[in-house]
Amino acid sequence: MLDGLPVDMTEEDISKELHDGYHVEGLEEVRVIRDRQTKLSRGLGFLRFQNLSYSRAFMDQNFPQVYLYGPSAGPNDRGTKVRIAFSREREDRARARAEGDWVCKMCSVVNYSTRQRCFRCQAPRPESGPAGPPGIAAPKVENHGDNDAAPENQPSQFLLFRGLESSVTEELLAKGVAKLYRPASTDNSSGNQKKGAKVASTTGDSNLGARDGSIRRVLLVRDRRTNESWRYGFAEFATIQDAQAAVARLNSFEKFTISSRPVLVSYIHAGVFVPVINPSANTTKFTFSPLNNQSLKLMYWDDEAYVTELTVSTADLDNNQSQQKSDKAGQPDNSARAKEADKAKKRKAESSSAAGPKKLAVPSHLQFWSNRHAELHGIQKKDADNASGDGTDQTEASAPPTQSYADLNRNCCYLCMRQFKTSADVNRHERLSQLHRGNLQNEDLKAKAVGKLVKHGIVQQPSEYRDRARERRKAFGSTKTPAPKKSAPQAKEEEPPVETTSKGASLLSKMGWSAGSGLGAQGTGMTAPIATEVYAQGVGLGAQGSKLGDATEEAGRNTRNRYDEFLEKTRQTARDRYERMER
Repeated sequence: MLDGLPVDMTEEDISKELHDGYHVEGLEEVRVIRDRQTKLSRGLGFLRFQNLSYSRAFMDQNFPQVYLYGPSAGPNDRGTKVRIAFSREREDRARARAEGDWVCKMCSVVNYSTRQRCFRCQAPRPESGPAGPPGIAAPKVENHGDNDAAPENQPSQFLLFRGLESSVTEELLAKGVAKLYRPASTDNSSGNQKKGAKVASTTGDSNLGARDGSIRRVLLVRDRRTNESWRYGFAEFATIQDAQAAVARLNSFEKFTISSRPVLVSYIHAGVFVPVINPSANTTKFTFSPLNNQSLKLMYWDDEAYVTELTVSTADLDNNQSQQKSDKAGQPDNSARAKEADKAKKRKAESSSAAGPKKLAVPSHLQFWSNRHAELHGIQKKDADNASGDGTDQTEASAPPTQSYADLNRNCCYLCMRQFKTSADVNRHERLSQLHRGNLQNEDLKAKAVGKLVKHGIVQQPSEYRDRARERRKAFGSTKTPAPKKSAPQAKEEEPPVETTSKGASLLSKMGWSAGSGLGAQGTGMTAPIATEVYAQGVGLGAQGSKLGDATEEAGRNTRNRYDEFLEKTRQTARDRYERMER
């Protein structure tokens, strides 16, 4: 496969340049992929050789790219870099899926033919009938790491390095991957820099690459029986951004080599490393653990291979980056620099003592299996975002507090007198912090916090209930003459009060109103209830003939005071509407 062809190159131009410049042998056909409507080249093409030996010879001599000029190139023009890689025919892919790949019966995931267990749920491969003559095993497909590459180049924290020399060890692999670090800037603090010297560009290749020390470890794939290298491995970075920066620096190179051999670099997919459900002494050698969860055991998906681990760096990149920024901001004298260093050490010691050990970033590929491991073993999941220095309990979650003492405009808690970065941290503090729960039992702290909330306008000044009805009765008097008190025997013969039949009457009675009296303080308001009127559908309220009458009387006329007739009439209306819809 050819990727990045010049747009003006035809099949004849490609064949001629390959024969003249690279002396390609056994080339049968050159095919360029073009747009169906415009017939323009898409920069993608394919080469077909007579057999596999010619194809391998071409790849061994020229991998990973060749340079093609095109018919419009001048004598001084540089060639276009065209990447080359092996490809498979559509028929071959379909045949391989039909013959070898299998579908898991538990989770319906398609698995490669080399796997004996599902990479997602670890269900065993279903038994199938004999595929050939009895006694003859099917040939095993040789694994070169091509199946580990991420589809559509989806970023991840792991990078796959294919095409290594068989003599490359874990140390050599780590040394080669370190070429993807961002180059260190020269130190000009000695004052020897000449005046008028140009400042280094921040947009060139010198500013590309991962942070120094961001490679956490490298993993080399080896055979379980012979312990020989399978000529590919992996590198784990601190974050996905570091891996992307490493790929950006890789693309700036014309050729990336490890031990003087060109290699192919890509991201990996989530099925490369699978969990070990029941680890034993026999499988301990072939397993490894994520950096953030040593209780979880993972292994390479191929049962005939395993990965050897080499830790490269465990440095705290956040503190290093802040120190580098402070150094770039200026070059203070020795005393000021010493004070800044002491302050940085003090802040680091306080943060480490309060927050405990720093948690590393969890790769998304390993976090999936870490969650499944916690579910299977009944381990309660801990939220990494809950790590704070105010005594936050990370293992328990409680309901939000009924009374909030937080100021979301300033992102602070007045009850605990703590400042936070975001409002989400404030809410998490009120729900999970043991310090906040303890302060809720202190009435003095609560009173001070309420005072601060009132001062900043978060809440209004709390006040007792004011009975304004009693104040009006004292000022204007009561319009209802109190009934004379009756003796106990008379109270027994008194009829029970009439219960109100509506919510409105109940509310009015609580405010001093009695049945038969008018509304208002003097009782001169309306006494009759508001009539419910029925209006014709589709006619305006002010139009003549829009009012049909009282709603209760109209309902009685329509139903003839019988609910079953009203129900049957409603059903017939629905049937008529449904029949009109079918037409």
